[in-house]
Amino acid sequence: MEPKYIWNLKQKNEKLIDELSEKYKLSTIMATILANRNIVVEKDIVRFLNADKDKFYDPYLMKDMDKVVERIITAIDKNEKITIYGDYDVDGITSTSVLYMYLKENGAEVDYYIPNRLEEGYGVNDDAVKSIHQGGTKLIITVDTGITAISQVDLANSLGLDMVITDHHECQESIPDAVAVIDPKREDCGYPFDMLAGVGVAFKVIHALSIKLGNIDSIWKYLDIVAVGTVADIVPLKDENRIITKLAFKTMKDTWNVGLKALIKVSGNKKDDKITAGIIGFRIAPRLNAAGRLGDAKRGIELFITEDKDKADDIAEKLNEENILRQELEQQIFDEAVHIIEDNIDMDNTKIIVAASSNWHHGVIGIVASRITEKYYRPSILLSIEDGVATGSARSVDGFSIFEALCSTKELFMKFGGHEMAAGMSLKEENIDRLREVLNEYAENAMESDTLIPKLTADMEIDIKDISIPLIEEIIKLEPYGVGNPEPKFICKGKVDDVRKIGKESNHLKMRVDYNKNYLDGIGFGMAQYYDHINVTHDISLLGTLNINEWNGTKKPQIMLKDINPNNEFVESLKRYYDEFNNIKNANFDGKTKAYLQDEQVIPTRKEFETIYRTLLNLEKQMKETIIFTKLMQLLGFEQPNKILTLLTCLEVFSELGLLEYRVENMNLSFKLNKGIRVKLDESSIYNKII
Repeated sequence: MEPKYIWNLKQKNEKLIDELSEKYKLSTIMATILANRNIVVEKDIVRFLNADKDKFYDPYLMKDMDKVVERIITAIDKNEKITIYGDYDVDGITSTSVLYMYLKENGAEVDYYIPNRLEEGYGVNDDAVKSIHQGGTKLIITVDTGITAISQVDLANSLGLDMVITDHHECQESIPDAVAVIDPKREDCGYPFDMLAGVGVAFKVIHALSIKLGNIDSIWKYLDIVAVGTVADIVPLKDENRIITKLAFKTMKDTWNVGLKALIKVSGNKKDDKITAGIIGFRIAPRLNAAGRLGDAKRGIELFITEDKDKADDIAEKLNEENILRQELEQQIFDEAVHIIEDNIDMDNTKIIVAASSNWHHGVIGIVASRITEKYYRPSILLSIEDGVATGSARSVDGFSIFEALCSTKELFMKFGGHEMAAGMSLKEENIDRLREVLNEYAENAMESDTLIPKLTADMEIDIKDISIPLIEEIIKLEPYGVGNPEPKFICKGKVDDVRKIGKESNHLKMRVDYNKNYLDGIGFGMAQYYDHINVTHDISLLGTLNINEWNGTKKPQIMLKDINPNNEFVESLKRYYDEFNNIKNANFDGKTKAYLQDEQVIPTRKEFETIYRTLLNLEKQMKETIIFTKLMQLLGFEQPNKILTLLTCLEVFSELGLLEYRVENMNLSFKLNKGIRVKLDESSIYNKII
């Protein structure tokens, strides 16, 4: 069995690692990990290992921040109505909530507007601008949206309505003619970090305001909510994003915000459970996302801004119920998408999947696009068609910018936006086939040869003897993990000391590996398929992350398996001998065969013929009529790889005599015994040639 992934091992700069280790009193392993993340200068190392409030950048380094602060304070002083215009995803909900609460806390007359995903779609729209103006608003502040709203800002200007844009998405050729446009991705913005989520940019706005208003200590509590949007938007957890999440994860499990507390509770997290990016990404964010995907995203904001515990509990429970419905709908769309892809798309010649249907709820297709990308490991775009317009979501794979791909065919879109890994768009239904064609032409030239092969990158190869509790505790300082700061992965090698299936459905793998009498336990969730390919005493390579297993007061290091390479010298030798046997078979067991088998000392004895047949008979009784050669060799007590020649010779004799039918595929033997037949071995011409 081949590994599921391509294994990449980061190249080590030994001199640099030694310098980091000595200068900063780090272990060689820790120094290697930091070097792999290009954290090699003192200020970056200090920021990374000692994330704290004082490590945030000056918000006024961001282009137009002074203008934003001036306009907001003017609005507060003149009691002008401010409307925050957000997006309906988690980033938009948290951005709106944070800015709303801070402005409210500082005396602003503030309202918010979230477009309905189903009726209005993504981004700022003309009708919303007119409606907000009619409601008496003097200033619109966008969060997590607006960088492409050029015509909408022009409309607002014509109405005498000021707009401030705060966004984090990629800019296009021109930017809106607003009072101020804050986006760290602006080419003329010199801000040191341009990978903030929308809620991160909103936080920098309140950071700047708090400096001007002299109440900076009041903003840190909002990091709990900022962290939710940051993780949910899958931005890199480095630099300021790392500071946001690291600080928030310390306080979030006992958060001050009654809405977030209620959401954590319905997500299944106990009060003392550790908060991680995984908990937010897979438990908290999907429930919050359910508000915007199936209904009204405003409930997500109401959840965060309320101070009423009962109301918060009620909203959280309803979001949990909607999330269950969302999961059911998601599975239905996923099954339909797979059916369309399998029946209509030539996957061998497709690099970017584009699938569409008029039956799909476009509030869920983004999630399904992620699952399709995961299943086929290709960038994918799913489109929901309604009234001749296809609205969709795109997801990509590492190393391929889906936003740049969409830019190459922007003339087909009515509207689009996004970043390297995800995007949204709308286009006319008649352009779908053309979109598929143009994107695949683009990918043919833009993709590297191995882009569509999943990969795992290990920080280093590590000896089992070096894996200890103190080492793992040192590595834990690198948390929180996520995009841009993945949990360190290691490759270790040894001999299999024990292996077994575990779990209620025996779908997990537990093993122990020995290297010079140093032992390491490994757990592979959902990896039971490797069991038949792993043999005790055989060499093996493991790739995974390290953690501490605590049981009955005892702590032990263990490796959480991500992939396994059971191929070793024994397996490779088996494959070579199998190929050699095929040459013998193709030569019809000519005169050289016996001499070759004699030299290898593998001519089968009568006892071996009997043992092999009885073993196959027992396997058939156990309904195990397919078995990998390594396991069968182990059952037969064949310790040398060349003994596969003995086994294959016997199978050929049995086949010639009509005792069985067999076939070999990927070093797996499948067989069927034909019982009730009485034969003698010397009735076989093959037997007579080799004995």
